[in-house]
Amino acid sequence: MVQVIKKVCCKGVLLGMLLAFGVSPLAVAQVDVDPEVEAKFREGLDAMQDDRLKSAIRAFSQILDINPGLDRARLELALAYYRSMRYEEAEKLAKEVLDKPATPPEVRVTILAFLAQIKRDSEQFGQKHSFKPFVSAGVMHDSNVNVGPADSRIRVGDVELNLTPNSLAKSDNAYIVNVGLDHMFQSGKRVEVGERTGMLVWQTGASLYSRRYNKFGDFDLAVASFSTGPAVLMLRHWRAALRFRSDYMKLGGHALGWFNSLAPSVTWQYDNSELTWDAVYTRRFYHRDIDAGREGDYVGTGLSFGRYFNNRRVVATAGARAIKFFAEDDQYGYLGGQLNLGISTDTWHNGSAYARGRVSVFQYDGRDPLFDKARDDVEYRTTVGLVHEYKDDDDLLKGWVVSGYWERTFNDSNIGDLYTYIRNQWMLNLSRTF
Repeated sequence: MVQVIKKVCCKGVLLGMLLAFGVSPLAVAQVDVDPEVEAKFREGLDAMQDDRLKSAIRAFSQILDINPGLDRARLELALAYYRSMRYEEAEKLAKEVLDKPATPPEVRVTILAFLAQIKRDSEQFGQKHSFKPFVSAGVMHDSNVNVGPADSRIRVGDVELNLTPNSLAKSDNAYIVNVGLDHMFQSGKRVEVGERTGMLVWQTGASLYSRRYNKFGDFDLAVASFSTGPAVLMLRHWRAALRFRSDYMKLGGHALGWFNSLAPSVTWQYDNSELTWDAVYTRRFYHRDIDAGREGDYVGTGLSFGRYFNNRRVVATAGARAIKFFAEDDQYGYLGGQLNLGISTDTWHNGSAYARGRVSVFQYDGRDPLFDKARDDVEYRTTVGLVHEYKDDDDLLKGWVVSGYWERTFNDSNIGDLYTYIRNQWMLNLSRTF
């Protein structure tokens, strides 16, 4: 029986090794073999085809228990170990076949290629630290720095009031700087969920963001952020993460608030699409007495879907989420929802364009003290942008990314012009990850 199997070993090895690069053997050569071995082999191949790697490992291991001389089963088992990220076991089995004098030269070439792939992947997905500093700088024009109404006259009941000029919308230019460092630790540890095996990583990031206006310094914004948390990557299938994030903010050079968040997320990957569920809980603390009623707990959850078209040159996205803010003062708390649509396309060499739209609805918990009326707002936000990455060797700015966008926000409130406003922002930015 061993000699018969060796006659088909070469074909089986070639097909089996090709599976490491995405090709599956769908048939076994018709030979006179033990029916139990044949059934187990077919079971293992079907399991590999369906990505049931534990079942495949069990089937091929049982074949080798029955007949340790079947190199085809040994190589398929090596392949199953490889796809389960068990690189040492895969390497050991492949070398066992490579070291046999009877292994044909053409099969040796294929096994050597497979061993090289194992080495590359074990280095890529093994234990290591990755540090990525980044920097970005840009200029912005903001048509409504203070988010003020455009009309100076508002009506409260039967009384018409005139707002002071300081309360109306103000426009200004600003420059923005953002620097930070991202770190990823690949633990090298495997995580087994069902039939599949993934890898455990830990992601950490820290950044400093500054927006400084030319004339209205009271609206300068500075944010120091830190985030950390684990993630599980089930390659080609799904990924999940749990992130803790802390943001400390200053407004106009004075302490504004401190937000602490916990955010889980799961993304399921398909051939040309992704589906993501995420949630966030944020505890908001404020430093100014005037903002005391704004402290509270923010929760949100939603689904987003992305679909690739034209060989991934076009990406369309859609999403929806529900949000709730439990503020200490009901006039600031709300129940809300959001709908998002977007599209991005590779437009020119190393360049892309995108457009996004979002509609948000807010129903506030308490009555507005000025109008003595329940407040409901609808916010419409539209963003259009261009991105160009300098990748070519002869690019003077190789490694840098230049981007620009225009964003329009229109907030429509049911209780008058005081909360109704339009804001346009234009941004030009240069960034790089090192």
